[in-house]
Amino acid sequence: MSDMSQPPAPLQEDGSKARPWIELAKVLTLPLVTLVLGYWFNASLNERQQMDTNTRLYIEMQGRREEADSNLRKDMFNSILQTFMTRDPALRITSEEVIRQQTLSLELLAANFHESLDIAPLFKDVERRIGLEQRSTNTELRQRLESVAIQVIERQLTTMADVGSVERGDGMASKLNEPGSATYLIFGARTVANPAMNPGEGTSRLCLSMKSDDGSTHHRQFTLDVTGLDERQREVMVRLVVTKPITNEQCQQAALDIVANREVDTNFSVGLFDFPMIDNTRLSDNQRAAVSLVALTPNVLSLKVAYFPSSRASLKDKPYYEEMTRQLVGGRPQPAGK
Repeated sequence: MSDMSQPPAPLQEDGSKARPWIELAKVLTLPLVTLVLGYWFNASLNERQQMDTNTRLYIEMQGRREEADSNLRKDMFNSILQTFMTRDPALRITSEEVIRQQTLSLELLAANFHESLDIAPLFKDVERRIGLEQRSTNTELRQRLESVAIQVIERQLTTMADVGSVERGDGMASKLNEPGSATYLIFGARTVANPAMNPGEGTSRLCLSMKSDDGSTHHRQFTLDVTGLDERQREVMVRLVVTKPITNEQCQQAALDIVANREVDTNFSVGLFDFPMIDNTRLSDNQRAAVSLVALTPNVLSLKVAYFPSSRASLKDKPYYEEMTRQLVGGRPQPAGK
């Protein structure tokens, strides 16, 4: 006689009895999955916490390193600047030795602070002192001073060329001394081809480009005319014309109406002690243009034109409020009346 107290086994969809081990697996699977998920969650949490700890430690170490570097640079700056501002009367040194000391100090300043400090006045003051006295070593002292300045200019232009364009132009300085004559610069590969004009016989046009933050490329056409020469100050007078941003096709046109498309038309002087990170021209879209004198002899002069973003300008070159506002709103036009 069968035991009527035992419940019948559950039936599957096809009417057969379910196997007991399937029910057991279902019971054991839930805690096992919970255990695995809990272990994975805890491991992920521990890993994230470790990454956050490492990040904070790295930031703290970098902050201490920057602080130590800033303190060292501050002490160095104060010590070097004392060379120009004070002189111990008890020290009996000649004016030439003073100039050599100051030139050495300029080399240190140029190597460490050329991106944040306008050191051009110090160069010009030392150059003025060299010319005040008649010495047989004047030429050597001036060449050393100018060599330091050109090294700074070239270093800054290299930084600008990483994200922008730099083009060199050469001309004959001797022609500027002839009444009614002019000298035209001969540029390199970025010159806009003009079959109607031979190089050096007229104003050359340049097509310079740079990458923007959004990955697009900006193109502008440039002209640079040398209008005069100041041999005593060792400076040249120039006229720089820069167009608004244009397409690459327009930029390559020698017949482009540069007057109708111009954004900047300015005259200024540039010497061997004018540094492009400091002495530059503001353009729209947070861009800059600079002209640098890199060589000047009785016969030849060489200038470089740089087109670069404002991020590569000097650290002391603060953006205007409207530029920062335009960046914050993503270049969208402001509503009327605001």
